[in-house]
Amino acid sequence: MKNSIPGVAALLAVLLIPAGLSAQADSLENLPNLLLPRFTNSLVKLKSGEKKRAVLNYNLIDQEMVFMQRDQFYVLDDPQLIDTVYMANRTFVPFEKGFYELATTGPATLFIQHKAYAESMGVPTAFGARSQTTSYNYVKMIFGGNGAINLRFPDEFGIVDDTGYWILKEGVMLNFNNKRQFLNIFPDKKKELDKYIRDNSIDFGSYTSVTGLVEYCNKIYSE
Repeated sequence: MKNSIPGVAALLAVLLIPAGLSAQADSLENLPNLLLPRFTNSLVKLKSGEKKRAVLNYNLIDQEMVFMQRDQFYVLDDPQLIDTVYMANRTFVPFEKGFYELATTGPATLFIQHKAYAESMGVPTAFGARSQTTSYNYVKMIFGGNGAINLRFPDEFGIVDDTGYWILKEGVMLNFNNKRQFLNIFPDKKKELDKYIRDNSIDFGSYTSVTGLVEYCNKIYSE
């Protein structure tokens, strides 16, 4: 059972960075199941209007914001209390399934759902090959009685990217993961967008490439 934050007062209590923690956070080596290269000083804006700082990273497997305090890691629970997280010069907004990155805004607003799943690397067979199994879940170990979590990733598992994209258009959230799905969202601009995708070799496996595509989409809608 993970540690939970019962209300705004408790949330504010944990979102306080002790003096001298910044250098420690910046030197922390990344774990493969986390979004950022290292834990970083971030700003959390609550729906109440209050703003607090915390040392954060994002767990791709469980789609949870995690924070570091006194050399231990905790899940930032009760995301319904949070309006926005500003982390590493990027903006994250809480949704039902984790925090989505707000990548670009306009007639088509792009949200990136950063996520991944754990894949077993398998065990060696008699001929040197490996038997593999895939699982969308792995055991998140809890240690001690204080609710801290262990973010070390098992050596026998690999990380498989499963990032998804969402377009907010005319008040409706629409999901896409490939060219066909994207073009179906914009039938009136399909020809222009298809040409841009081909001319610029847009890679739907790269969120920076997809962000550029949506920025172009907003440009032609604004003309």
